[in-house]
Amino acid sequence: MRLNKKAIIVATCAACTLGLAAGCAPQQSENAGAAAPSGDGGAVPQEQKLTPEQQAVIDGAEGTTNEDIDENYYPGKEYLDNLWDRWDQVATEYAPEVRTLPNGQMVQRTPTEYEVNPDAWQIQAGSNSYNTYWLDADNRGCESCHADMNSLLKHLPYEHPVAWNDELDNKTTLQQCLFCHSYAPGYIAKQYEFGTLMHAVHYGSRTKSDFVNQYQGDCMSCHNATENGAGLELWDLTKYDRLWGINDIENVQGDFKIDQEKTQDQSGVFSYDWMHAYYDNMRHGAGVNGLNLEMPQSLFDEWTITVDGNVNAEYTATLPELIKEAEADGAVITKTSKMVCNWNPVGGGGVTNTEITGIPVSWLVEKAGGYKDGTTGVKALRADGSSKRAFPVDKVDSDEALLVYKIGGEYLDATRGYPCTNWVEGVDAQINSKQIDTYHVTDEDIDYTDKWAGNPNGWQNEDDVPMNKPNATILGVPDGLLVQNGQPYEFTGYVDGYDEKIASVEFSLDRGETWTKYDIGDMDRNKMVWWSFTYKPELEGAYCLTVRATTESGMTSFETQTVMFNAKDKMPNPEDTTVLESASLIPPKVAAASDEKSE
Repeated sequence: MRLNKKAIIVATCAACTLGLAAGCAPQQSENAGAAAPSGDGGAVPQEQKLTPEQQAVIDGAEGTTNEDIDENYYPGKEYLDNLWDRWDQVATEYAPEVRTLPNGQMVQRTPTEYEVNPDAWQIQAGSNSYNTYWLDADNRGCESCHADMNSLLKHLPYEHPVAWNDELDNKTTLQQCLFCHSYAPGYIAKQYEFGTLMHAVHYGSRTKSDFVNQYQGDCMSCHNATENGAGLELWDLTKYDRLWGINDIENVQGDFKIDQEKTQDQSGVFSYDWMHAYYDNMRHGAGVNGLNLEMPQSLFDEWTITVDGNVNAEYTATLPELIKEAEADGAVITKTSKMVCNWNPVGGGGVTNTEITGIPVSWLVEKAGGYKDGTTGVKALRADGSSKRAFPVDKVDSDEALLVYKIGGEYLDATRGYPCTNWVEGVDAQINSKQIDTYHVTDEDIDYTDKWAGNPNGWQNEDDVPMNKPNATILGVPDGLLVQNGQPYEFTGYVDGYDEKIASVEFSLDRGETWTKYDIGDMDRNKMVWWSFTYKPELEGAYCLTVRATTESGMTSFETQTVMFNAKDKMPNPEDTTVLESASLIPPKVAAASDEKSE
């Protein structure tokens, strides 16, 4: 039993409170309780003698302290000891779960309460296990069952568009799910809205039995109920404001760096595999998320490109012929370029910075005799007819539009659109039509900023406010990641403003109360901004890192991403944690414990 002066002080307050209450109680005779026998007939313990100074402390005499008192003389000490020991036992039994993920990372999703929260007014022990014993936080939120949401999406029975990016190591969370399954007119039908879908998935006739019985799931597994009018909140969106034990650091300081030349090879170039049409399904099935087949050389050799429409000399030529002629003409461009989906959520993996090799569309149009008067832009047409997106003529004139046939120095694979794809910088990635076979120069009056034309930059909510412009994302940090206390840890991620330059990046370690700003300086808006922020925790416990960005025009992140990490003085041995061989779906801790007891 540890000595705890806080417990002594609180007991003093309690004794005073009881004394006040006794003053209002019916009076008994002076000797009524003095010689009363104990309830079991045993002898009454002899009262220990106290010095006047000790008695003064107990009586609360003004100016006295408890430093000289022997706590063994203190009335009720044994009772307080038992309280303390009981909650020590509870803290051990309900210690936050530490998991070792299949990739070797260790996570603790619930903060450790190293001491009773200073805002608590009842201090009966070192911890009351508020997070785990009372809130049951280890068994709440999506990742209590689905330890890796990327793995969950990969293993769904009905294939989900490829929202993960293994090379970037973005961590799919509820925040990203809501980005798509809330307001997405024309992209996702209303029937796929999040609440409707998730309640049916977990409480439908096929799944309710497993959810309730096997995984002990209920409403509180996903929600937080309040009395303040907010109703049923989603636990994962509010948990950092509810949990105890998170260290808040004002004006966090660290080492900040950026890099625009870091590139991904072809395997890291994202492809949502949207499956718009039958040929999208064919590409998906043959690509890395399907059978990962090697594509036939004949498809490349026989592929044709047509340039027609509002030009002076329409033509059709094979792709190899065009490459050979463009190379001889010195027209082929190889450069680092980014690709970003306008629907990429904060925390998402729909971004790419890679080396592309291709033929400028301006050279292809020049080969067709140049534009006719009135030209407004170019339509990029897929061979299967599934895309008719367009880009304005200024993208052609600035050589931001290319017919790409190599990524990372390698010919395209099926997922990336073998044998060639359109590529336009500074607009939505969906203009990068795979297996393009026609550039149709047009004089139509097209709104090139419309999402159906293919040139939006960012996604707007119901109030027409950009939700992901600028986008500031943290990569590679699962919820509750364990790091070594007292040692620098490098956090990494990206910031992007689509068609705007990023002006600054800001970090907060006190949940948005204060921000530390780093100016970017001049940068190329057609390349990704990768950032790193190295921070050395000096206090054991949980922290929440939040990042946001500002564009050159002054736009600030509408949505921010927050990750929690835990700094440990002593890192646990993996074998002493819950080791996961698969992170797709696991029983919650409470279910696993029940299974162990039944064996």
